[in-house]
Amino acid sequence: MKLFLLLFSLLQPLTALAVYRCESQGKVTYADLPCQGNKLEISNEASAPAPDTDATKKERSEVNRLQKLREQRERQDQQIRDLSARGAAARERKCRSLALQVKWREEDVRESTLDKATKEKIRLRRAAEKFDSECR
Repeated sequence: MKLFLLLFSLLQPLTALAVYRCESQGKVTYADLPCQGNKLEISNEASAPAPDTDATKKERSEVNRLQKLREQRERQDQQIRDLSARGAAARERKCRSLALQVKWREEDVRESTLDKATKEKIRLRRAAEKFDSECR
């Protein structure tokens, strides 16, 4: 019984490969369903691909051209994203450096003597303005 079921399950896909060749008004068509009143041929093998015509060659070349354009556009978009990411990383590094300079200037103001305090406050203000103009 098991052998019968195994053989039956192996033969089942073969019926799905049936291809019907129909002729109507001099035109040949292929279908997986029987023809309706026209000439009928049944084949269990996949039909050979139709020969390339000028139209299919043009379509194929157009598809290839469009595919290449799409791939080129995707590469360009990726390059733009990469450049943008590098620019953002560089800006982040610069802002961290400027913030560190502001911090150091604040320390210099706190530790400065009275005669140097005015000069250190000017340096702090300038560092803070530079940080604000480039990072905010």
